[in-house]
Amino acid sequence: MTSIPFIFISLLALGVLIFVHELGHFLLAKWNGVGVSEFAIGFGKILYRVQVGETKYSLRAIPLGGFVQMYGDDPRLVEKIRSNTVETSTPEEELELQSLLEKQDRWFLSKGYLAKASIVLAGPLFNIFFAVFLSIATYALLGKPVPVTSPTIGGVMPGDPAAIAGIEPGDTILSINGLEVNTWEKMAEVIAHSKGEPLALLIERDTADGVSSKVPLTLQATNERNENYEQFDDDSIQNTYRIGVIPQAARVPIGIGEAVLLGVNHVWYLSRMTISMLGKMVFGKVSAKNISGPLSIISHGAKEAKSGFDRLVSFSIFLSVSLAILNLLPVPILDGGHLLFFTLEKLRGAPLSLRVQEAANQVGLVFLLLLMAFALGNDIFRHILPL
Repeated sequence: MTSIPFIFISLLALGVLIFVHELGHFLLAKWNGVGVSEFAIGFGKILYRVQVGETKYSLRAIPLGGFVQMYGDDPRLVEKIRSNTVETSTPEEELELQSLLEKQDRWFLSKGYLAKASIVLAGPLFNIFFAVFLSIATYALLGKPVPVTSPTIGGVMPGDPAAIAGIEPGDTILSINGLEVNTWEKMAEVIAHSKGEPLALLIERDTADGVSSKVPLTLQATNERNENYEQFDDDSIQNTYRIGVIPQAARVPIGIGEAVLLGVNHVWYLSRMTISMLGKMVFGKVSAKNISGPLSIISHGAKEAKSGFDRLVSFSIFLSVSLAILNLLPVPILDGGHLLFFTLEKLRGAPLSLRVQEAANQVGLVFLLLLMAFALGNDIFRHILPL
């Protein structure tokens, strides 16, 4: 079980990615002369709030998102103001309305297409830029990974025999069925020729106090399809008997130029992989059981944090790219949905009617709520019911 400190670190990493996303919206809003009334990390109850100038900065109880509240970004309120049908019930609301009326030139919806599009796109783009920065920094500081020959586990594929048996990153396989395996190639060869017969493994594992211990495990290799491999086009990966482990890699120093090239290429690969997986899910080529909710994301982040800072950074890069691409989907209430509305407005020469916008937003909200409920259900079956 993952300890509380690593769960906290995982939440902190997620919070940083949310902050970067919202910071993109915030900075481009300011750049384009749009007023910002609140910059919030999280949803729900306010835990902490401070006001600097015209903007309130708040930290809220549910750390699964955030928002930037801009002047004049609510179509309903803007339409009521322009038609002089706004009703206020307190002097404070009257003052707030009067202040908003005096700042119409700083309303989000009063800006041109390029300004609105840049503000909407800034969140996802900042996530991409941040992923590129982290990736380049990782290569520059830690070097380029190169495979090592020893049978030391660098990663474990979810759902495969190794994960089920309890093999962990950092474990070294010493023998299989009494046969010593001192190289990764030898280990892979023995597993590939096992044809699904039981395998008695002896692994070496370092404990928390730095003491090595030998742990016996029994498992069976499989050649059954695992949806976690759908990102790979090579069917041989699926058909070969495997236990689902990835070799540990050493790192060799490289120059900044190569680090930039590798960092950009890595983020490009993750982007293509994420888009490919989304497409396969839409067309039913990958099971929807792969959709992860907040519990899985936080749990996985905690495991990566426990494995080492570099693993946590690697997971953060992947999550930042995923956050960017998901927000660019043309679903109402997401950044991509807003961009779609503004593009249609530009093509039509007039904004969509308030009724159409509200209906689309309601459909988008229902879709996202159902998706979140489904993902949470997957999380429950993965992390709670098996306990």
